[in-house]
Amino acid sequence: MCFKFGEILLPKNVSVKDWAVVACDQYTSNVKYWEDVKNSVSEPSTLNLIFPECYLSADNSARIEKIIEKQREYVANDIFNEVEGTVLVHRTTAYGNDRWGLMCLVDLDEYSNDKGVKPLIRATEGLVIERIPPRVQIRKNCPLELPHIMVLIDDSERTVIEPLKNCTDKVLYDGQLNGGGGTITGYNVTDTTGAENALNALLKNSVEKYGEKLLFLVGDGNHSLATAKACRDEKNPLSKYALVEIVNIYDEGLKFEPIHRAIFGVDNKKFIDGLNAVMDGKTCQTTVYDGENSIEIAFPENSIEGVKLVQEYIDDFMRSNNVQVD
Repeated sequence: MCFKFGEILLPKNVSVKDWAVVACDQYTSNVKYWEDVKNSVSEPSTLNLIFPECYLSADNSARIEKIIEKQREYVANDIFNEVEGTVLVHRTTAYGNDRWGLMCLVDLDEYSNDKGVKPLIRATEGLVIERIPPRVQIRKNCPLELPHIMVLIDDSERTVIEPLKNCTDKVLYDGQLNGGGGTITGYNVTDTTGAENALNALLKNSVEKYGEKLLFLVGDGNHSLATAKACRDEKNPLSKYALVEIVNIYDEGLKFEPIHRAIFGVDNKKFIDGLNAVMDGKTCQTTVYDGENSIEIAFPENSIEGVKLVQEYIDDFMRSNNVQVD
């Protein structure tokens, strides 16, 4: 089976403000955001157990050692309880998006981010390889995993998560998120049989729907799952499973937003001229921003093709020039 429920720890005294910290790969160009979070949380906190990637440097060993030490300290001080069953998550963002998710463990042997491979759990974007080693250094030596991974299911009949909305008797945590992130509530689901059966049915029907077996697509947290897989490949005994949140792609609260690329240390004219050459002959127009100046360039009519071409061009430009991309 490519998934299972259980093995979730929560602090005995749950403070959403202290424990629900945004993913480590957010606000990577905004150190002030992380400093503000540091000044707003109390000890103990998830912030002490993760590596905000705005602090990545040539030598990350001291910060990583401190994280590992802090994780072991929290475990030794017995501040966690194991949750029976799983957690149904209700998230409302600051913009009013209202969505539901279900915490689950996925089998890393059923996941791959290799091109051309078609596993049951699939990546949806390429990886920034330099992000992986520091995460591996943390994960392979730590007793705790604190992932931010969302996997999407194609459940038009709403058979997996939606029936559990009636299981809201026991609240595990409830509160306001850091940094204007909205609110979050976690409900304890002790009977996971219905969700298991529904997921197995989706997997069985995937052959009829897609012509091949497919259950989960990674909606967010590709690098976290790739890190877990890298540890699995190194035969780390703690790394057979990774904790994820399952979200139905039909959930009205699930909003897809663009991921912008900011490029630093670049010769602007050289970059734009090269991008124009890649887009030569395309029939539509799009806008590139150079500081306060906007430049119209050609773009494919198919926007997905356009995004692919732009990303490939940025990747090639990075390899050939001394620039950074966030």
